[in-house]
Amino acid sequence: MTWYVGDPCYIIPDDDWEDFCEATFAEENQKKGEDYMHIDSVIEWRGQTLTIWSNGGDGTWSWSKRNLRTLNDANSFGVDAGIFCAINLDLLPPTKEDPATCGMIFAGEPDLHVQDGVVFINDEPDDSHEQCYECGEYTYDYGWVCDYNRCEGCDHCFECDCLSCDECDEHLEDCDCEEDDEE
Repeated sequence: MTWYVGDPCYIIPDDDWEDFCEATFAEENQKKGEDYMHIDSVIEWRGQTLTIWSNGGDGTWSWSKRNLRTLNDANSFGVDAGIFCAINLDLLPPTKEDPATCGMIFAGEPDLHVQDGVVFINDEPDDSHEQCYECGEYTYDYGWVCDYNRCEGCDHCFECDCLSCDECDEHLEDCDCEEDDEE
């Protein structure tokens, strides 16, 4: 079986696109709540169950730093409809565009999911995130540094434990206030 990962708007035929969108918007297919973070909907389409993901809208997700093996040597997919999913191409009629030119093609079903804003394919995170060396979480914003340039971390773990002088607000190691008081 051949699987496509990318925006379904590129490969669902124009004649079927309205029905596809209606299925994703149907209230019974919408997934809400903490357990379904980043899942837009789950639909039945052409004999398969599709988990439709969303990660904040349009954009491009790439895995150029990762070792994902695709049949079309693609390492990224773009999103224009604000959604993406894995689709078994063997169960679709001829597609609108050549799937190999607009997404990633896999020989078997890929494990596609989004966790804390990170898109994963087969447990490989997309390139837009780095793994924090402090806590191990994946994050966009890895470079948090305190005002004193001493404490580092990411948006998951950053916590400044520096102590500052009550008089001058400098870091205690850099403060001259106590020396001035001793004179």
